[in-house]
Amino acid sequence: MGKEDMNRLIRILATACCLATWSGLVQGTQYTIPVGLLYYTPGATSNYVFPRSGTAGAPFCSENRPYGKYYNVVGNHMGNRSWWFRMRVEEPAIVTLYEREGRGTAQLKVSPLGMRRTAPKGWDGGKIWGNTCIEKLSPWNSYAEKIISSNGAIQLTIAPGISSQLTYALAFELLEPNSVTSGVYSARGGYQFSLDEIALNITTFHEGVGGPKTSPYIPNLSLVVGHVFKIDMPYTSVSLTKSEQNDDIFTGKVRFRVQSNERYSIKMTCSSPSSATPQGNCNFAGTQMELATQARFPEQVRTFDLLHNIPTYIDGADFTGSIYEYPGYIDFTLSKIREHGETGKTYFDIVNLTFEADF
Repeated sequence: MGKEDMNRLIRILATACCLATWSGLVQGTQYTIPVGLLYYTPGATSNYVFPRSGTAGAPFCSENRPYGKYYNVVGNHMGNRSWWFRMRVEEPAIVTLYEREGRGTAQLKVSPLGMRRTAPKGWDGGKIWGNTCIEKLSPWNSYAEKIISSNGAIQLTIAPGISSQLTYALAFELLEPNSVTSGVYSARGGYQFSLDEIALNITTFHEGVGGPKTSPYIPNLSLVVGHVFKIDMPYTSVSLTKSEQNDDIFTGKVRFRVQSNERYSIKMTCSSPSSATPQGNCNFAGTQMELATQARFPEQVRTFDLLHNIPTYIDGADFTGSIYEYPGYIDFTLSKIREHGETGKTYFDIVNLTFEADF
């Protein structure tokens, strides 16, 4: 190999070495935000979800405290005195989560609310930019937050300090929770924020733009949606009254509300097996008068016949949401009154209704 070829090879190897070193530096700027397993209980008063451990404290703005938490940033936070962190938050993200058994999806809104840098020994200087609800600059503890309803950008520029810790305030909101069935949901491969959601820039001087910009990454963004099954029936007895359309029929109803994000069943049983008719209704009070029972949901325009000792299955997610306090009815229809009833006599009987979760 000639001298000229040797010099060319050395230059190529040196260039490759520099490229590999720069690539390593870029990779080294990546940061993660470990978020613990999020939990949602159907029927909760709020759609915001939180992990049961792993947060770094509550937000400083009173408007944000019911909705968000601070989460640690994991990565190399060290730098020399001439470096600066530029931490920025902007728009919320909408993340699709997939149920692990293939039972559907959920939409999770992730709102960045603010950022914080703490250090046991810090350096003076820094700047906060944007419309904040609270902010502070100090060598040891600097933070800035915006209110949760704001999509505007805010930015904190601060010197790294010694053994600094960076945190971001995030709020996780489950969208349209009534349409989400119970299960474990995850973002496939975690979630990588974009630069217009969360940005972190390490620059070598205060107002410069040197150094790569990066966005943190949530390695495992997962949500548990729990089962719920609640029953409310304000009264459990009813007096049957004569129908206006047919004096051979008496009717009555009781209201009920079932909250469930899974399938459940309603089973009617007559007062005794011997009082059940071949069609599944009940002979009332030891007579041949016949009592038919139905479950009715007026908003959905659905009616289900309840037959003796046969469970009728209801898709809870389809019949839970309602503007009414009691969206369901159990209707009773007593027939063959003139043929088998006695004038002036009062009849009593018991019909048992069993609501049972199917999970």
